[in-house]
Formats: sequence, structure tokens, C-alpha cells
Amino acid sequence: MSHSKESDELVFFVNGRKVIEKNPDPEVNLLFYLRKKLRLPGTKYGCGGGGCGACTVMISRQDFITKKIRHFSVTACLVPICSLYGAAVTTVEGVGSIKTRIHPVQERIAKGHGTQCGFCTPGMVMSIYTLLRNHRESSTEQLMEALGGNLCRCTGYRPIVESGKSFSPSSSCCQMNREGKCCLDQKEKNITFFSLKVCTKLYEKEEFQPLDPTQEFIFPPELMRMADEPQKQILIFHGERTTWISPGTLSELLSLKMKYPKAPLVMGNTCVGLEMTFKDVFHPVILSPARILELFMVTNTKEGLTIGAGLSLAQVKDILTDVVRKLPEEKTQTYRALLKHLRSLAGQQIRNMASLGGHIISRLSTSDLNPILGVGNCVLNVASIEGTQQIPFNDHFLAGMTDANLKPEQVLLSVFIPVSKESVAPQQPPHDPVGRPIMHQSGIKHATGEAVFCDDMPAFSEELFLAVVTSTRPHAKLISIDASEALGLPGVVDVITAQDVPGDNGSQEERLYAQDKVVCVGQIVCTVVADSYTHAKQASKKVKIEYQDVEPVIVSIQDAIKHKSFIGPEKKLEHGNTEEAFQCVDQIIEGEVHFGGQEHFYMETQSVLVVPKVEDKEMDIYVSTQDAAFTQEMVAYALGIPKNRINCHVKRVGGAFGGKLTKPALLAAVAAVAANKTGHPIRFILERADDMLITGGRHPLLGKYKIGFMNNGKIEAADIEYHINGGCTPDESELVIEYALLKLENAYKIPHLRVRGRACKTNLPSNTAFRGFGFPQGAFVTETWMTAVAAKCHLPPEKVRELNMYKTIDRTIHKQEFDPKNLVRCWEKCMENSSYYLRRQAAEEFNQQNYWKKRGIAIIPMKFSVGYPKTFYYQAAALVHIYTDGSVLVAHGGVELGQGINTKMIQVASHELKIPMSYIHLGEMNTVTVPNTIATAASTSADVNGKAVQNACQTLMGRLEPIIRQNPHGSWEDWVNEAFTQSISLSATGYFRGYDAHMDWEKGEGDIFPYFVFGAACSEVEIDCLTGAHKNIRTDIVMDGSFSINPAVDIGQIEGAFTQGLGLYTLEELKYSPEGVLYTRGPKQYKIPSITDIPEELHVSLLTPIQNPIAIYSSKGLGESGMFLGSAVFFAIADAVAAARKQRGLDPSWTMNSPATPERIRMACVDQFTDLVCGSSFQSKFSAVPNDAQCLEQGG
Repeated sequence: MSHSKESDELVFFVNGRKVIEKNPDPEVNLLFYLRKKLRLPGTKYGCGGGGCGACTVMISRQDFITKKIRHFSVTACLVPICSLYGAAVTTVEGVGSIKTRIHPVQERIAKGHGTQCGFCTPGMVMSIYTLLRNHRESSTEQLMEALGGNLCRCTGYRPIVESGKSFSPSSSCCQMNREGKCCLDQKEKNITFFSLKVCTKLYEKEEFQPLDPTQEFIFPPELMRMADEPQKQILIFHGERTTWISPGTLSELLSLKMKYPKAPLVMGNTCVGLEMTFKDVFHPVILSPARILELFMVTNTKEGLTIGAGLSLAQVKDILTDVVRKLPEEKTQTYRALLKHLRSLAGQQIRNMASLGGHIISRLSTSDLNPILGVGNCVLNVASIEGTQQIPFNDHFLAGMTDANLKPEQVLLSVFIPVSKESVAPQQPPHDPVGRPIMHQSGIKHATGEAVFCDDMPAFSEELFLAVVTSTRPHAKLISIDASEALGLPGVVDVITAQDVPGDNGSQEERLYAQDKVVCVGQIVCTVVADSYTHAKQASKKVKIEYQDVEPVIVSIQDAIKHKSFIGPEKKLEHGNTEEAFQCVDQIIEGEVHFGGQEHFYMETQSVLVVPKVEDKEMDIYVSTQDAAFTQEMVAYALGIPKNRINCHVKRVGGAFGGKLTKPALLAAVAAVAANKTGHPIRFILERADDMLITGGRHPLLGKYKIGFMNNGKIEAADIEYHINGGCTPDESELVIEYALLKLENAYKIPHLRVRGRACKTNLPSNTAFRGFGFPQGAFVTETWMTAVAAKCHLPPEKVRELNMYKTIDRTIHKQEFDPKNLVRCWEKCMENSSYYLRRQAAEEFNQQNYWKKRGIAIIPMKFSVGYPKTFYYQAAALVHIYTDGSVLVAHGGVELGQGINTKMIQVASHELKIPMSYIHLGEMNTVTVPNTIATAASTSADVNGKAVQNACQTLMGRLEPIIRQNPHGSWEDWVNEAFTQSISLSATGYFRGYDAHMDWEKGEGDIFPYFVFGAACSEVEIDCLTGAHKNIRTDIVMDGSFSINPAVDIGQIEGAFTQGLGLYTLEELKYSPEGVLYTRGPKQYKIPSITDIPEELHVSLLTPIQNPIAIYSSKGLGESGMFLGSAVFFAIADAVAAARKQRGLDPSWTMNSPATPERIRMACVDQFTDLVCGSSFQSKFSAVPNDAQCLEQGG
């Protein structure tokens, strides 16, 4: 080894400021360092595995070879702090701040309505910002690529893309601007109600500040000097358990590899880091070759390319792109194949981090690059202290055979990729905001990272951390808990069990801490309290639990039916006489279909911070929840104290979708017990894997149907049976099955209809509320049998749907009267907007000309009922203060989840008080200011809280009215001060009793819902019959939003819900072991829609407004309804599959389970290749009902 100078000093820059760390810990990542050490909370924790992009930051380095400055985005959760030597890090705080100056990227994503809950927004900002640092005028393709590693669960991506595209000179406010006008700017929209008008432009592009590159951070000259002489020193950092060594020369690296043959080489840390984080893999020594020049060399000869193993996949992509441009096509077959897969391999951040060498050596089973390199006859150039060697990149190497593998002391230097040898074929007042697309109240703070979420709050004095110990058995008695080893570890304060709960340990059905038995894998058995989360997590692995297994273990719906394991009684609705009707029809079909579950995957994981006070057993609970009052109640019961000692605070929530309705209360109570015992503040933030394991999701459903119909497609009778998988406790399952029954008919009038349903009790974590609440499952079954009827009658599905649709004022299955006029209008408008029949004909022509690719198109109507089944669920309260300077403070009982409720409440107050929005502030929601609140859910929160805010404001205006009459030309401040001098109260509570709602299940009737939301969606897809992949070509959505209080917010809700529905019906698949162990516990295994999954064209339009007098300002709640419209993509896929099956001479009445994953699509397109897998009995096996393995995949 050469004698370079040793150094234990890490030098890098963050947001232009120099950072020096002596002996940094190699196990500390950049995300932790930024948030906890530098107190820069704008960078968010979303998954901890680099899969969501919430923690995106920009890193800048000087290239060793070209000496140019490279800016690239990375996920901070995977970046070891030790790897940052010589780097400049830019976080969202360094891009811009509301305290100084916001950056144009931040401004445009906020004003362009690209933010809802805002938790993902800093990451989005950083990805776009990094792109602009490299390409000031980027293309749409570059933008989509840059955002490919950033997940959003709220927006549907369209406004984020549009915000990024606004930096291009040819950008537009929407996709239809090529016609010279905005798609919303239609005369029919300018309909006036109550002297209000809907504004049709979502933002004014002229308001945006220009991009000024001169205002960006310069790359520190000190780092340039450091980069010029990497070989001068060897960096050695000794952590608590691990030593990090970064040599400056190749000879030093080879000597170290001989000395430490088992030490991994870490470049991007995308493989080793994941193993250390999620598999508890420990490495005493880590070698970092990031400063070895030989690993970054590129040589281009007529034989081929030699690419340094240290280059990132993004750099490899750029190199290949450049070479492909210069060489004849016949020589670039391998290069082009690599480029195709590099465009979709992980996200941009991972491609920026992962090295070519690391990707090859890791031999990931999911890698598409390695097989291409193998068939391309590539060669690996390796070195050791003994010399160099060439290893063929072939199947022996891929299989890890000893004679074709690297020896422990060898290092991969470069990869030779030869050129290809053969060619292949290739009226309102200006200040009145109601009806206008007002930017989200926190949009700018979302974009700058200054919006504070629960875990962003500064540490409290003597704060402790909580880690969970969960059951590893699905059904067992608890014999013993041995925490002795855990308690002996450094930093551990205590281990909390059921014995430590002073009050109620939850309910008999759902315990806070497991007591005597466990009923699912993932149930909380105990928690470890320590001085850091790292110490708590390490200690949690040392708790020993002894179980005694109990039978039966029930995982699937079929298991539950077999063992008669149910939650609550059977529910039933019926009208007409189904038995008689079945005797009078032309045809009858019977079938079954399975609908898989769904994970909420909110970007902010479950989070709670409990702060005990010194007096009277009071506690402050800072929690990410949809239902603060329920959290307050559970904490009070657990501690055995009155509710008035507990104050729950909710500033904002980083996405929820129903998943933060009941679970946060349980988790807050768990943390409160720990805080009560220790007397310390407790921070309890679930890791993504624990969150997915513990909290449950959408209920899987098994639907059975018997349908009687005439030959013309008219359905006369239907007998339906639903079973949902409720999990191990009741939670919301009984209400979900009720809603599935109440809403199953969707848009259709079935004269004779009977439906029964039950919730199954299984040994899975309890499933819970989820956007749509039973409707996406139940209505999916309805659309399945509607499609089946069409196939049997040899009719187009849209004709059968239209024939059976409600047309005139009628009654639902639960005998509630409604007018379907807007349902019909949505259907007709969607048909018109989508040019349905022309595109249907074009798809059929395409299918005739293509055997292995097929296109499908489907149009789906929707009747969505809004609300709760009981009146008291609709009550709401508000508190409005006017201060003597004229400023106004508003508080209400709703929670800001990203749906824009706070923005709308400010709009309501502004309209009612007749003052600008800038006068009004809306702070946190808490249970002291507004008590006894109802959960923010069921699409009604803006309705009912808006009524309460309106009531309070009208009370105040009534008090001010005599003063205004006496001084009509005075200012708002004059009137307020005069009221104060006259001792008139400037504070008022507002209250809304709620809509009348009732349901009698004995009679099967009730007026439950205040109103209905109607809509329709048309989707077109293209499937690849050989791979099962599909492409979303176009979706048109028409929604009846009545009069929108904020069109930008409402369209964002429609797009976000549709995209989440697209994931539900086509991508997202939960997989369990036969023992009920969840396999899909992060974005690596569980795929939600990314920016590349949304339709290439997405058009959303609102019907011309008509009055909805029951809701505030004639508006409608649109938060959930769009979810079901994602099924249009599913049925378009089914249409394409049906075309493939028809061409192959297969049964047209085939049924596909949800989700329509590539595997299901591929196996449905039966051919000689599927026969090799499934044999001749494939068709009987691939029935509507999944076999046992398929059930386990979906938790069904």
C-alpha cells in the first residue's frame, strides 16, 4: 500500500456552508444527518429504501476526468454520510425559502396546484431543480425521466408535470393548449350562482418569476482543489461499530481488499445499504472506492466500449446515448437494448447513485441489464494485488459459479461491451375567492420544505424514541416475553408491555399491546424505549417471545367461510322478486371474481409525538391522524384519565386516504403509555416496512353473482353475494360491507335485485377505511358481470351499460329517491369528449393488424353516494376570532390531509366576511379549540366544516352590520375597532348539526346520503401479449362537481383519486405467505403508480354547474369518487385481452381478477408459451376465482 496521508476528517458543503465532521459514523445516512444533526427537516422520510423520492436532494461534484461540475439527484436515505467527502449538497431549504426568496421551481409547483398533502413536494422540487441545473430548457422526456423516482399518492402527477413543463418556452397550462385555449376555458362553464362564477384558468403563467441561473449556489472552489488531488490522502472514519476506509489510489484499494476480503465496496450504496437497513446485515469494514480514477475511465474503440465500473447507471446511459448517435445502427443492438432498460430501471435518483459495477456484482434477480450484458458477450476486467484478469460475462458468472466469479480480494475495474455483429429490425368582487383556483394554503411551504409535519418538529428536552416488537405468529398464545437482553443494551430505558397500561388496554377486540394471545403477524407485543431510534430498533431485535401456536390459522376469505369465521351478522338488501324474475329471462350466467387488497402508502408514515406535562396528568399529542377526537379518546382510556387532560394537535397530515382514521389512535395510545411510565416525551415514527405490516389496508373482496337477462342485454334479475377480508379485529369492516351493498348497483337500474354480504374474520392485520370505502370493490363486481352479460349477448359493453342505466327519477336499492339527469349527462359528455366510437373503430383496426399487441377501450359510468349513514357523523364546529387590527383567525374540526380543506375554509371565511384572504389565518387543528370533532372522511368534511365556518362568520357579520350601516364607507379595520369600543364580541363559534341520514336494515330502506356525485371515464390501453405489460394511452373523465369552491383543488382530487384507482385495479398487489406474513413491505415489492404509469393523455372536465342546494355554495365533495374511475383502465385491459383471446379462438366469457397485473394479462393471452407453463388444463385453472396461491398473493 502506498503511504498516503491518513485523515479522519470529512469535509463537504450543505447549502453553501462548509461542514467538517471528525470520524463520522458510517452507519449514519444523509437523511438522518440533515434532519437530526443539521435540523433541516425539509427532506422527508418516506420509505427508507430509496423507492419513493421523498428524501431527494441534489449532490454536486467535480468530475475526476472531465473536470466539469456534475449535479445529480439522490435519495438521502441511502447516502452514507461518509461518502460525501468533497461533495456539495443542496436541500430544498437551500433552493429557496419563504423567509428569504422562493425559487421559481417552488413557486410554480405551488401556484400550479402541484401540491396537496405536500409531503412529497420537497422531493419533487429537488428533482425538477436538479434537472434545471443541468438543462435550463428541458424536454418533456427529460422531465418525466427526472421525476420517475418520485412517488405522489395525492395529485395524479399532471399538475406537477405541468409545473415542470412551464420552464420550457413551448409549455402550456394544459394538454389541449395546442388548440390555443385552455381545456377548461369553455363558455358553458361561465354559469353564475349566488353572484359567483367559476374561474376556468387554473393559474396565470404571467405571474411566474423567471428562472435566473445567476442566483444559484456556485460550486465551492475548495472542493475543486480537493477533487484535483484525490490520491493525496486515505480517509478512515471509525464509527460506533463500523470503519469506513476510502483510499485515494488503486494500489491502496487492492491492498485493502487483500487485507479485508469480506469488506464490501460501496459506491452508490443502493444494494449494501438496503441489506444493512432492512436485513440487519453488518459489515465491520466498508471500503469506498469513490476516488479511484481507474474506476471512472471510458475507452471507445472500434471493437467496443470499455466503461469504468464506478460510473453511475445514469452516466452509463449518457455514454451509451452518445455512442448510439455516432455508430451505425447495426453495431448498436446491445447498446440500444441497454438504453431501453436503463430508462425504466428504478428511478432517476437510484440511477444517479447505483454504479455499473455494483449492479453487476450484486446479480439482482430483478435486473434486466445483466442478461443483456450476458448475451452481448461482455467481459469483466478485474484486478487484485496479483494483477489483472478478464472474466467472461456469461451464464456461469450470472449463476455465481466459483470458476467464473470474482475472488474476495479482486475488484471489478471496468466492463467491456463489444459492438453488435449483426443487425436486427427495429362577476364576482375581485377579492372574493370562492369559485377560483386558489393555490393550496401551504403550497409554497410544501415546495420550500418549511411545512412542518409531525416528525419535523424539533426534539423536546429528554425526548425518547419508541420501536415496536411485533408478533411473528398469526395465531398463538403468549407464553413469555424476555426483555432482559434488550434492557442491557446501551441507551435502552425500558420495555413496555400490556402490564404497563394504567387504564384500558384497548378493547376486547383490539388490544394496544398483545395480552395473553396474538391474532396476526404484525400485532404489537411490546415496545422498546431508548435514547435514540437506532438503539431502540437494535434492542427490539433482542426481545425474546415464546409462543404456543393455536389452530386454525385463517388467512383467506375461503378459509374464513370454511371455518364460519365472521365479523358481525350478514347484511342483506332486496327489491323485487329475484326468484320469479329468473324464471322469465332468456339467459342466466353465474360467476365469481376476486378483488385484491390495497396498501394506503401515504407518503408520511404513521407518526406521533407524545409530550407529558408536569401537572394534572396532562398530555399533548402531536399526531398524523384524520380523527383527533378518537385519538384523544383512546389515549384517555388507556391512561385512565378524563379526555380534558389530553390535547391532540394536528397541523397537517402527509397523506391518509382512510389509513389514518383508526390506526393513529391505537399507536398514540401505545406511545402515551410509554410516556406515562417513563415521564419523558416519546417520539414514535413507524418505518415504512413496519407501517405496512401493522396497519392493514383496503379489504379484499370475493364476489359471487347470478345474473338473469334478455337477449338484447337488458338485465332483469341479479343475486349477489359479497365476502370481504376484515382481518383480525372489526375496525371498520362492518361499515365497509354495508357500503359495498348500499352502493353495488352503481349506475344501473336492476328491477329484481338481492345482495348479501359478510365481513370475514381472519388472522391478518385488520383492514380498515380506504378511499371509496367499499364502493371500488362492490361496483367492480357489478361492472364485471355487466361486461359478462355483454359478451354473452355478443353486444358492445357500452351498449349494455347504457341500456341498463338509470334514466329518470327513481329509487336506489335502499329506496332513496334521486335524479340521474347528471349521470346521463356525464355519460354522453364523456362519449363526446373521448370520441369513443371513432377510437373503438381505430382499436379494432389496430387489433386486426397486430397479433402480439392489442388495444382495448372501455367507458364506465359512476353513481357515487357521498357521506355517512347517521346524522351525528355530519356535525361540525368552528371558531372564528376577529382581532382589533382586522386580522382573522379561523379554527375548524377538519384536518388538512392534502385535500385543501384549509384553503377552502379560508375561501369561505373570505367570502362571508367580505375581506381578502390575506387577512385570514388558519392554524393547527386541536381538540382544545374545537372539541368532539368528527373524522375527516367520506368526502363531506369541506361541506360540513364549511357550513360551520359560514355560520360563525355570519354571526360576526350580523354583529357588525349596524356599525357598517352607520359608516358604509369605512374600512374593515374601522368597523372592527368600533365594534370593540362598543364592547361587541368579535369571537363566534359556528355549528352545523348535519344532514338528516338514517338506515333501517330490517326494512332495507333509508335516506342515507345527502347527495350523489356522478361521473364517467373512458380509457384506452395497449397491451403486450408476450410480456403482459400495458400502456395507458388516454383517459377522459367527466365529473359532476356542481359549483366548485376551488376548481384547482377539486380537479386535483379527481386526478389523484383516479391515479390511485389506476394503481388499485392494475398495479398494486399485496402478497402474503400461507402463515399470513406480508411480503410486500416497501416500494421495492409493492408498486404504486409512478409518473410513467399515468395515461399519456389525461383530460378531466367538470359538467356545467347546476345547483346542489344541500351543500355549501352548491358544491360537491369529490375526494373519493374518482377512485372507482380507475376501473376504466382495468376494463380497457380486459377488452384488449378479450380481443387477443378471440383471435386465438378462446372463450369470450372469461373473467379476470383484480388487479390486472402483467402476470395476469400475460397468462390470460393464452398461446403456445403459456401452455408450456400451465399445460392444457390452463383454462380451468385460470378461472374467475383465484386458487390458493392467488388468494395469498392478495390477502384474500
